[in-house]
Amino acid sequence: MSYQLYTLPSGLHVVHRPHAGEVTYAGFAIGVGTRHESAHHHGLAHLTEHMLFKGTRLRSSLQIIRRMEEVGAELNAFTEKESTFVYCIFPKAHFNRAANLLFDIVQHSRFPEEELAKEKTVIIDEINSYRDNPSELIFDEFENILFRNHPLGHNILGTEGSVSRTTGQMGRNFLRRHYRPDNMIFFITGEADLSDWPLTPVEGNRLRHPMSTPHAADAVLPRTIRRHKDTYQHHILMGGRAYSLHDERRIPLTLLSNILGGPGMNSRLNLSLREEHGYAYNVESNYTPYSDTGICSIYLGCSPRHADAAMELVRKELRRLIDEPLTPVELESAKRQLKGQLIVSADSRETSFIALGKSMLHYGKYDPLPVLFRQIEAITADQLCDVAAEVLEPDAMLTLIYC
Repeated sequence: MSYQLYTLPSGLHVVHRPHAGEVTYAGFAIGVGTRHESAHHHGLAHLTEHMLFKGTRLRSSLQIIRRMEEVGAELNAFTEKESTFVYCIFPKAHFNRAANLLFDIVQHSRFPEEELAKEKTVIIDEINSYRDNPSELIFDEFENILFRNHPLGHNILGTEGSVSRTTGQMGRNFLRRHYRPDNMIFFITGEADLSDWPLTPVEGNRLRHPMSTPHAADAVLPRTIRRHKDTYQHHILMGGRAYSLHDERRIPLTLLSNILGGPGMNSRLNLSLREEHGYAYNVESNYTPYSDTGICSIYLGCSPRHADAAMELVRKELRRLIDEPLTPVELESAKRQLKGQLIVSADSRETSFIALGKSMLHYGKYDPLPVLFRQIEAITADQLCDVAAEVLEPDAMLTLIYC
């Protein structure tokens, strides 16, 4: 599906991907996340995202809610380590209403003190609730250890102390510093009349300068850390640094992670740990690339008596990927499965819409599925072994255990 790329007089880029249907998606992809926070302002990016809906110069919090809800639309937002997304899903007839509201909340949020106090309480409750969910908490602590003393390692929510210290002026300063036209993209999927917008087409339909970010933290030496959490299960996370968003090896690593512990029940870890040995109900492999680094990890939950055996099985599967090239049949099957998963995922309009925003933000362009499929088809068995040796060496991994 093709798209058009424009620029407004302010310098803001606008991306429109036409799509027939009764629903349109529109929003801002903003090149700021928790890694851009200063040392004493952890959680400010996330709190700022929340406060966008709490009042502008033109509208109160209630008016913001009603503006789109009364026409059946949905207004959403989320914060990540390197980006923030604010978007709306609405009947196509209400494009102007949605666009006006989105521009208003992104440009003119006031951070009213009474709303800020309420929102800080909500977020602090959310922070405390994580203590009751070790399967999520372990990922936050793992990143904090892996990216020690670096903004990438900080919890997106922040801490109770950092959130409590946040003032409206801090939020307004953060908004002014990062929510700039040259650091945002307004993107649309669906039908939208842009005839009255003062748009200039972008030559080549590609951004020349995607968003930039700081350099990643120094590497962490492999070790095993145990935390006593008084839980029934052992929660185990093993992994380390991986390739960035701009490394061509990210595609082979994505395929490897899918083979190892992807969502399919035929993943090697699921077949070994769950189906064959019954050691773990949930086991998965995850690969998260950032602009200048990445994380590849394996998570599993199991009973204490099976923990050591389960970890040894994980190491065995990692060594298999390093030492034993996939057969032609295995490689073709793995590629076919990954491509099929991407097709199914792209069928979700919202998922496809967010993918458009992320791709434009990070790469300055959006490649259709056939381009990605050609990259997947070019992967060789030897290349997978090389990538596995570099990223999935078990003796080089950090291991965090909640027991």
